[in-house]
Amino acid sequence: MTYLRALMAAACIALVAGAATAGAWPRDEGEVFVSVGGNFALFNGAVRPVHYDPTIYLEYGLTDRLTLGLDGYLADAGTAGSGFAFIRWPLGRAEGADPVAVSLGFGAVILPDATVEPSGRLGVHWGRALDNGWLAVDAEIVQAFRADRRQTKVEASWGYRFAGGWSSILSAQAGTGLTGDFYAKVMPSVAYEWSEGITLRLGLTQALTGDHGTGLTFQTWITF
Repeated sequence: MTYLRALMAAACIALVAGAATAGAWPRDEGEVFVSVGGNFALFNGAVRPVHYDPTIYLEYGLTDRLTLGLDGYLADAGTAGSGFAFIRWPLGRAEGADPVAVSLGFGAVILPDATVEPSGRLGVHWGRALDNGWLAVDAEIVQAFRADRRQTKVEASWGYRFAGGWSSILSAQAGTGLTGDFYAKVMPSVAYEWSEGITLRLGLTQALTGDHGTGLTFQTWITF
């Protein structure tokens, strides 16, 4: 169970440089997962799309099939961000098949003119457990209710678990912002299970568009 929880935590929070993404694996009933972090050092003149990007993410296993959550982030010097409450549930799964889940969220996004717009979010999530790791793909679309603005994002992650509580995570993310601009970034990182229920993650966020800057990221994952 310890290994499964660590696997789910890494799959759910493999990339949170934007809005945190959920994974295909549900939480155990009554289980709580919390992640906080962001970029704490910037290089190569980084401003967009990494900046400091503080994030917070929370999941709660309402049942063994329904997971509730909250997530929020700020990015690009506070000119972008969102906050959502969401529910995630798995689709039908045959014995031994890869898990697939759907999520639905409601909240708000910060528009380019600094107004806060009520919004909805729809996500589809896929995962595959490997002998010593996992694969995960998450796709999301965010639609502003009153303004004709939307965001899209696709994120893919590969994690590998080493002995001694260490894991490596390689993630890539691409999508379109509220102004229709395309962005892409890659995020290699390492995670260490510091104690039962607490994992620390250190990584790089490298922008492939915009200023092509780099951010050094740090996150703490807590499960109880």
